[in-house]
Amino acid sequence: MVLPISGTLQHYAWGGFDYLNGFLGLLDNGQPTAELWMGDHPKGPATVRTNGQPLDELIAAHPEKYLGAKALELFGPRLPYLFKILDVRQMLSIQVHPDKGTAEAGYAREEANGPERTAPNRNYRDDNHKPELGVAITDFYLLHGFKTAEAIRESLHSVPGWAGLEGVLDAEGVPGLYEHVMRAEVETIDRLLQPLVNQLVAGDYRHNQADFWARRAVEQYTTDGHHDRGMFSIYWFNLVHLKPGEGIFQDAGIPHAYLEGTCLELMAGSDNVLRGGLTPKHIDVDELLLNTSFEAITPNVLSPVSGEQSWQHYPTPATDFKLSFLRLAAGKVGHLNAANGPVILLLMNGSCSVSGTEIVLNSEQRCLFVPAGEMVELEGEGLVYRAGVGTI
Repeated sequence: MVLPISGTLQHYAWGGFDYLNGFLGLLDNGQPTAELWMGDHPKGPATVRTNGQPLDELIAAHPEKYLGAKALELFGPRLPYLFKILDVRQMLSIQVHPDKGTAEAGYAREEANGPERTAPNRNYRDDNHKPELGVAITDFYLLHGFKTAEAIRESLHSVPGWAGLEGVLDAEGVPGLYEHVMRAEVETIDRLLQPLVNQLVAGDYRHNQADFWARRAVEQYTTDGHHDRGMFSIYWFNLVHLKPGEGIFQDAGIPHAYLEGTCLELMAGSDNVLRGGLTPKHIDVDELLLNTSFEAITPNVLSPVSGEQSWQHYPTPATDFKLSFLRLAAGKVGHLNAANGPVILLLMNGSCSVSGTEIVLNSEQRCLFVPAGEMVELEGEGLVYRAGVGTI
């Protein structure tokens, strides 16, 4: 019942060239390799190594057998989570994810009225929400939630060309200011951003400065003299630096953008994204504003806490998923009980054997699918991550 699996690689343009190929022992083919997906999402299901069967087909054939009755009842006949490794070489788009009710309503509306599910201007590609947890593998930088109105006001004084926006902030607050720049004509955006662009050219900036990322945004997204309106968010959102092993939780409505680094990501099984800039892709301003939380946030950087049987986990309010890890030591046995629902194991380094099987996790075979109800023991040395269902 315990199945070795291989994840699916996604070759997006923003991905790196080294980390994932090295992690999986693959030859560099010159393609950027952005994400490793470990789950049953139809866009990139994992495959069972012994017979090549996609994981989504395996689960669909016997959902209760693999998911367990409780997870099946709560989340339906699919894994409630999607586990990933991301290697971010170039800045990703600013994103907001809908809550569950909004996703269900939006999906039903677009299924009935279009656009097509694969269309570039589609907002809701499924009916699920997408809370997500990111845990840094390397130094990792991201934008996360709005700063206070006072801090945003300071940016209007310090960034050249933005002083005229203070009246909008006074009259309409942070939501009105953000809506103003998101709805503004391209000519207005260029006029507001050009003085900043001129200033950025000659500066010497560090990763912990908004100017560093603004200049990178110019290099990555300015086209034919037109600047990306996501540059405002670089100054109005919190800039967060995660050190290896630290995590952060993105709930529905929190605007965010991954900027650089390699991380683990565990999320609800969804592909619903509402974009807010730093992208050439479709931006639905109306839907974005309806789903964005403008409340000022102090980023909550997560450290792991101790759990059962030597496993440590990252505490989040999500019921769809829970991320834990275990540091295996020579001569010690690690215990895993999948009573709460199906588990995906990922070996980050070292090697370990799985009790009662011939399976060995190592640099050539890193992933294992453990169906609900199974109990296994792990022996060896290394770091193992466990993606599973949250507290249900």
